[in-house]
Amino acid sequence: MMRFVQQWLLLLLVANVAVGDPAAKFPDDTRLFVAITNFKSFQEKIAATSIGRLWDSPAMANFRTEFSDSEQDFAARLRRAYGFDDKQLAKYATGRLSIAAIESAADELSMNFLVEMSPDSAQQLTEQAGKQLVADGARASDASFPIAAKIYDLADGQQVLYATTDDGLFISGDLAIATRIVKGWSDPENWKSLQSVAAYQRIAAAPPRDGIAEFHWYADLIRLAVVMNKKEGTVSSAHPDRPPFPMRHGFAGIQGMGGFGWIKADGFDYLNDVQIDAPPPREMALKSLDFVAGDLTPPPFVLDTTSNAMVNRWNLRSMLANIGDVYDDITDAPGAWQATLEDWKNDLGFDLIDGLLPMLEPEIVTHSDYLVDQKRERTLIAIPIKNPQVQERRVASLIYRFLRNDNKAVRSRLPRQKFDLWEIALQDKQGNSTFTRAGIMVADGRLWISTHASMVQDTVLGTQGKPLSESDEFASMTQRLQPWTTDRSFMRGFVRGDRDIRHTYEVLRSEGLEGLKRAESMYGNMLLMLLKSDKDRPQPDTDFAKLPPFAEVQSYFGMIGSIGNLTDSGWSFVIGAYDRD
Repeated sequence: MMRFVQQWLLLLLVANVAVGDPAAKFPDDTRLFVAITNFKSFQEKIAATSIGRLWDSPAMANFRTEFSDSEQDFAARLRRAYGFDDKQLAKYATGRLSIAAIESAADELSMNFLVEMSPDSAQQLTEQAGKQLVADGARASDASFPIAAKIYDLADGQQVLYATTDDGLFISGDLAIATRIVKGWSDPENWKSLQSVAAYQRIAAAPPRDGIAEFHWYADLIRLAVVMNKKEGTVSSAHPDRPPFPMRHGFAGIQGMGGFGWIKADGFDYLNDVQIDAPPPREMALKSLDFVAGDLTPPPFVLDTTSNAMVNRWNLRSMLANIGDVYDDITDAPGAWQATLEDWKNDLGFDLIDGLLPMLEPEIVTHSDYLVDQKRERTLIAIPIKNPQVQERRVASLIYRFLRNDNKAVRSRLPRQKFDLWEIALQDKQGNSTFTRAGIMVADGRLWISTHASMVQDTVLGTQGKPLSESDEFASMTQRLQPWTTDRSFMRGFVRGDRDIRHTYEVLRSEGLEGLKRAESMYGNMLLMLLKSDKDRPQPDTDFAKLPPFAEVQSYFGMIGSIGNLTDSGWSFVIGAYDRD
């Protein structure tokens, strides 16, 4: 799956939706679709953004060379699979680039491209790609096709097809799918395109700003995940008739995911609208996504020194009361979630669903900081307690019952506090401590949980500083995102990129991926999950030591803001990034 995502991201980053939706050119069973227009203009806009300037900067020269020589180089992957790369596309394309991933009979995803260019350019690109493929071991095929085409049999058994059409150069990695597409174009009465899919129509209907988007995309998220599960061999051999995981537990209620993107618009380097289409009624695990609109101002304890902050209004009882089937499935133990809850209740006197969660407000405040001198990244979660004068002690009592038999937990009493600070080790499912000195405490009408107990202590004891909500940078971001903030907004995010990425960047540069395993970093853990290796997908061979010192590139990492909104058919997330200067 990672190779596929990387290839898609390359195409997303090397290319604007034009008038006339190109989704009409691809069938209704398209699993992933990206439409990009004004290809050369888009590349120029990308290069002018802070990240584009970072990549092209002299400081990144050694790493650029290292990356282009590694197995992770996207352009090299594209050349091996299709015989061309992004530079050739930039040379010949005159307008729109459309990409569609379509499920083949072999439970694979066939990538199909429609590139707007002149007939002469199409011929030249076809010839150049053919020469590259032959040099890599392919041979010309005499397979038949409804229209004139060049077809090549690759050394790995795959095929690539090039055909010049009225809409540009059509390139496909599957002859059967390409045949179906071309025949559909010539028989419009019986052709069902992606435009006919209800979820696509809802997502494509209303971009959140005026003007033509630079790109738009759509994914049949569940079917896409099912194909990936089959490809990676994760469908259970013990239960061959059981649907793959993404189809279970109500997740099939997600009809689609997609959105729009703009570059250098409305004061943003990047502006993205991401929509999740899951019309009600929602069943089983989807009921856990019970967000509540309301005030999204960061509380005063979130200081201007923060690296990132998020206020998310989420019904925690709904969230945890509806994940039982998912928990059971992951642990391969039917009834395990309910049994765990019962054990906590009977053995520890800890009632999570009907005891603790009803006493908590539907709000989660998350923020992080970075202690430069200690090279430590810390993250804190704060959840308000309802009627704290009465229920604060009850929450503290439940936490005590839950942790009192943990012989590794250490508790202490901070000055002027009524309840204990617990220092615990958080472990992954293999029993490894991902955070060795995490903290949990009840104080000031909130339940505090942190990757580092020291952050709970600093916050509760009242570290001095200006609240984030009073800072100029927060005010600027709030103003920029105001057009997308509504009375149905349930989430607001704020990120200072230069502070937020520093710890992970420096550990990756000095110690590589192995260092991230010891970094006790939320971002580090997420990156390790993204780069998880298996027999079909080795870890990157990139030498991260060739990254420049962080001080040389720090100024390129700007601000990122986000807003989450409830919609009639699901949720939307508007995410914008911009240069601080």
